[in-house]
Order: sequence, then structure tokens, then C-alpha cells
Amino acid sequence: MDSTEINTVISTPSLDLSTIFEENGETISMDPKTMSAVRAGNLNYVRDNYSYVRLAPRLVTDRGNTMLHLAASSGHASLVRYLINECPSLLMKSNQKDEVALHVAARAGHLDVMLHLVGFITEISRNDVGVAKRIYFAKNKNQDTALHVALKEKHMLVASCLVSAEKDLSFVANSDGFSPLYLATEAGEADLVTAMCHQSSDLRSKVGGRSIVHAALKAKRKDILTALLSKDASLIDLRDEGRTCLSFGASIGYYEGICYLLDKYLDMVYLSDDDGLFPIHMAAKYGHVKILEEILKRCPEVLELLDKHGQNILHVAARNGKLEPIKFILKNYKDQNKKKLINEQDVGGNTPLHLATKNWHPKVVSMLTWDKRVDLKKTNNKGFTALDVAEDKIDSNYVFHQRLTWLALRSGGTPRSPTTNDRRIIMKLADGGRYKDQVNTLLLVATLVATMTFTAGLALPGGYNGSAPNLGMAVLTKKIAFKVFLVCDTLAMYSSMVIIVALLWAQLGDISIILKAYYMTLPFLALALTSMSIAFMAGTYAVVSHVPLLGCFVLGIGVIFLLVLLLFLVPYVAPSGDTYTFIKHLLYYPYFLRLLAAGDNNNNNDLENPG
Repeated sequence: MDSTEINTVISTPSLDLSTIFEENGETISMDPKTMSAVRAGNLNYVRDNYSYVRLAPRLVTDRGNTMLHLAASSGHASLVRYLINECPSLLMKSNQKDEVALHVAARAGHLDVMLHLVGFITEISRNDVGVAKRIYFAKNKNQDTALHVALKEKHMLVASCLVSAEKDLSFVANSDGFSPLYLATEAGEADLVTAMCHQSSDLRSKVGGRSIVHAALKAKRKDILTALLSKDASLIDLRDEGRTCLSFGASIGYYEGICYLLDKYLDMVYLSDDDGLFPIHMAAKYGHVKILEEILKRCPEVLELLDKHGQNILHVAARNGKLEPIKFILKNYKDQNKKKLINEQDVGGNTPLHLATKNWHPKVVSMLTWDKRVDLKKTNNKGFTALDVAEDKIDSNYVFHQRLTWLALRSGGTPRSPTTNDRRIIMKLADGGRYKDQVNTLLLVATLVATMTFTAGLALPGGYNGSAPNLGMAVLTKKIAFKVFLVCDTLAMYSSMVIIVALLWAQLGDISIILKAYYMTLPFLALALTSMSIAFMAGTYAVVSHVPLLGCFVLGIGVIFLLVLLLFLVPYVAPSGDTYTFIKHLLYYPYFLRLLAAGDNNNNNDLENPG
């Protein structure tokens, strides 16, 4: 239907409005037969049972719906017309959701029904404008008008009909603060938004609740954004949940909208939100590098803006685990003046490295520790380096991202503070008997390795020679693969024995002995497991090497899984002491591969208090 049909006012006989808001006493349950007839649009049945029409204001279903509700929701325009002619008070009767017939018709999206309802209300307004407005502005339990409902259900023609009928309906906010104008803007309905805006010459004074400029940014519709600000430029000053328009656009990554706002309202880059964050911080917080670059290109000095916690954009990006903004800053701002930015401390004395560590972002920590401009020895107000922060906050249970973050700091050469009480941190780490449980697990693994390597050492691959002059000697002694098997099996056997003996000391219960035994045995565990794997690969190859294809297959599979084993094993057994440069580089690559496989930790850290 075109706009002419929508705006058509349906003429109707003079209505008796004396009882339209009158309470009609106790309700009566609608019988199933009448309910079915109304839903089916059976006008003859309703006419033939006129007594029901006289009772219509009191006749309801178990959900409080009147006959008009049922007819409107089912799309029976002729029945709707008849019921209102006979009983106008049905227009203001609400169901259990506080919805009048106008709500129901809007939800169902029946335009012809809505045209009839609007026509009747228009006729009412000729006699009493106040009554008509009360019908249009009737709200349900969520404080939604019929226009809200139509927009939420995406029935835009029905919404247009209501906008044409009542101009002020577009600006009424519901309980969530959303006006119909906001909903239309958010839905990207440019024509409807234009029609709504034409109803008022002063949008800012009319708009209630949430900011419609934010809605245009959310919809990513530059045409609507332009139209709104052209209509009333003061709308740019509105905030939504404490966010300025520019900050909100930066947070959702709407690049075109940000460029438009920067062209028109560049000074907004210096306006902070209610929580103290500037647009540059919001771009960093949500990882939108293009927007970050655009803001810095126009206003380079905002790079050093601080929020209310004294945090710059590197702090914000590090706290939220956003790698790309940090890469961009580290790559494009290399002069010595930016060294201060990288090592700048917030009100809690935390550098970006501290905050990335505190929020367990191993990728960010790894990047920062490998940048030579980052001062790894920097301490916060508690006297903690980033490593101290990790060890102070690490969970008593093994949490993978926490372990990876700690390993990133260790492999990057981050020291502990000279003033840190190591024993206090150790006792915190050992709380709950975590190390005792791990010691018992290591003891079990070492015992299994010793048992298997002992058995393999006696039951040699290929067996023993049963005839003179080499009676009792290994058959495959001269094969290189057999020699590799024997050496690796011996290493695995004795490494596991060392682990068993060392961990027996840990059973004495002293926490210092437990920790020393635990850390001492980790390298031996790596050696035992790696040697056992190589021994199996070499032993298997030795007995099938006469079949070249099968031998190559065994070696290939063995090498692949040995690399996978090292990838998982190295981060677990990495040394906890100070790491020399060559070891640092050696350990970085398996750690980096593990980090790529694991990803990063971005679990709702935006909600945590900074600092």
C-alpha cells in the first residue's frame, strides 16, 4: 500500500465516547465457541449473538484479551470495524500485558486493521483530542507504545501509519530508554526517520532516552547520521550511557562514521566519556587500528591523553589484550619520547606490561617483553615487577593462559624485584597443596617411564643371537638405529630413576624441599620422555629398515610427533631461573608455536577495574 492509502482516514458514524474509559465490572470468561468464531473472523456469528457484543468489554480470554484483541491479532478488519462501532470502549481495554488493541495489531503487522483503528481514533479526535492521544500513547508493561511494538517487529508500513497519525509518538521513550525514532534509526529506515524528524523543528528537546546519533552509528548508516546532524547539530552533544558519539563510534569500529564526525567535530577527540576514557582509548580498547590511525593522523597529540586512572592507550590496549593497536604504536612511534609512553605508569604504578600480565594476555606480554624499549625491571606501587605480579596473582590451580603468561615473562628475561619477598610468593603459589599433587603426578609418570624403559632394555628389538660365536648377543648390534635406541633408552631409564629418587625426598613434606625437587626434576622429565620417544622410533626403525618405504614412514611419523611432544613439553618444563640470551631465543620458538595454538585470553576483561 502507498502512503496515500496509509494516510486515508476512514469515516465512521458518530461515536458515543462517554464509556470509553469506564470500568465495566467483573470480567467474564469467553467461551471457546465465541473465541474460535472471532479468531476466524466470523462476523455473522458475532452479529447473530449480539448479547456477546453488549458484554464485549467484560468478555475476555484467559490472557485477558477481548474480542477486539482477537480480531485485531487475526487480521479481520471488517470485524474490528464492527466491534468498535458497537462498543468503542474496547479501544482502551488492555490484556494481561497491558496491551490495547493497537499494540496487538502493531505486533501482528496487519496494515488494514491498523488503518481501521487509526481511522476510528482520528474520528474520536474530532470530538476529544485528549481521548485520542490516550489511545495512541497507551503503554504496555515494558512502557512500549504501539509504535514501539511495530518497529521492534519490523512492520515498517504499520509504523509509518502510526507516525502519520500522531506526530509526537516518535519521541516517547520506553522503560529501556528507546524512543521509536531511536528504533527506526537503529533499523536503518532512512525514510521513516526522515518522516519522524519532520514532525519537529527542535529534535534535541523532543528526543527522550537514548541518543539517536548513537543509533545511527550503531546502524552504520552515514546517510541517516548526516540527516540527523543536518537537522539539529546539537544532537552531537548527546551521550548514551555516558559515551560521547565519537567514543561510541570508535568502540564499534564504524570507520566511515568516525571520519565524518572527525571532519565536522574534530574537537570531540578531546572529550572524555563519563568513565574518563577518550575516543582514542575506546579505539585501543576494542582493537580498531584504522580508527586509531585516523585519529592520530589528525590529532597526534592525543596519543598521550590519560584516562582517570592515569592510563594511556597502551595501558588500555594491554589491559584488554588487543595486540594490533600495540603493534601499531610500537612500529610507528619509535623515537625516544615514546619510550616514556611504553613504560608510563598509571595511578597504581602499573606499566602496560603489568596490566597485560595482570589480565593474563600472553601474546601481549610476549610482544612487550621482546621490545627493547620496555623496562622489564619497572616496579609498580607495590614494588612488583610484571613477573612478581604474575606470581602474586597466579591461580592455585593450573590455568593454561596464566602459565603461558608466566612463561612469556620468564623467557623474555623479566626479573623479580630485589625487594620482593620470594618466600611469601612461593607460599601463595603452594597454597592448597598444588605442588604436592603435581609431585605425586610426576612420581607416577617417572615410575611408568622407568618400568617401560627397563622392560624395553631387556627385551631388545630384534632379539638375541641364539648361536655361536655371538650367542646371547643382540642381533641388531651393528645397526646405527639400534645404537640410538640403546642410548636413548638408557637415558630415559636413568633420568626417570633420578626423578623418582628426588621426588621421594619431596614426600618429607617440607614446602621448600617440595619446590626444589619439583623444579629440579622437570628437565629430567623432559629428557626422559624425549629419549623414550626417540628410543621407540629408533628401535622400530631398526627392525623394519629392510623395508625402505615402511622404515621411512616410521621415521616420518616419529619425527612429526616428537616435534609435537616438544611443543607441548617445553613450556611446561622451561627453566624458572634467569634465562640467558641464547636460551631465551632457543625457547622462544616452541613457546611461540604453542601460543599461536592456544590463542589469547579475552574473557570479559573490559569489566575489570583498571589499576
